[in-house]
Amino acid sequence: MPRSLLSLASLTPPELRELLTRVELAEADGLRPLRTAAPVVALCGSDRPYARLALQSGAGRVGLPVSQFGTAEVEALGEPALAGATVGLHTAAVALIGWSLAPLQAFAASSSAPCIATDSASGCPIGALADLVVLGRRGALPQHRLAIVGDASPRALDLATALATLGGSVNLVHPVGFAPEAERLTLLRERAAAAGGAVLDTTELLEGLRDATAVFVEAFPAEEVERFRPFALARHHLRVCRPGPALLHRAPERRGPELSATLVEDSGWCAGAQRSAESFAAAAVLSWILQPDRARSVLGCA
Repeated sequence: MPRSLLSLASLTPPELRELLTRVELAEADGLRPLRTAAPVVALCGSDRPYARLALQSGAGRVGLPVSQFGTAEVEALGEPALAGATVGLHTAAVALIGWSLAPLQAFAASSSAPCIATDSASGCPIGALADLVVLGRRGALPQHRLAIVGDASPRALDLATALATLGGSVNLVHPVGFAPEAERLTLLRERAAAAGGAVLDTTELLEGLRDATAVFVEAFPAEEVERFRPFALARHHLRVCRPGPALLHRAPERRGPELSATLVEDSGWCAGAQRSAESFAAAAVLSWILQPDRARSVLGCA
């Protein structure tokens, strides 16, 4: 059965380092174009235009064609397990974009082609890998303390788990009742403990920001804006962070009250770098899944 990638939480430290190396190769145009008899198929369970753009661009960097299906077409595929069994026969890999958890798991379990979750309920390996690259450019990953402010998304939790796996620390900052699921929090703590990092789960904004090297800001849930308003990030909050923290946001085009407008002019604002890295991250993930032996790619062997 080919390997799928539904979350960075499934990866070991060597696998994460391998993916980071492949991102560097993609940026240097060092990934050999892949040859497949079928295209990569992108199935959009919900509208995620930037996730689609990153996949399309990344696939192009390694010479792969992409066939994209919109939400109506995906719904028309029918029951996920049956759809996975059929679609998997006709594609090199399947990108499941914006899928909820149960259908995604059913589809991936029945597909004979590897599946990549993107901006879905299980995680966002491409987006989180791009975020990890951005953090790595601002300092050694084991030295980072990442604060995630708000209702942590699957992408943010993917990033947090990957960082903890590589020795970094994570602070989760949220209103009462919005902690990550116990299973995800336990995994995060286990990874951090094994690699020498630490995890803090708090409902106090300043406590969660203290000593942070990076802050991942989540948009407020539309139905809970007032409840989240005390967690809106402003410049004066950064005084408790380490100097010059990175500021990350997974959807800067929909930025709202969760972040002061002045912070987008801060030298630490990384949204542009995140978007740029997503294309290279997509190329790296596709290369890793479809050509596990990177040495063959680097040496140009058939």
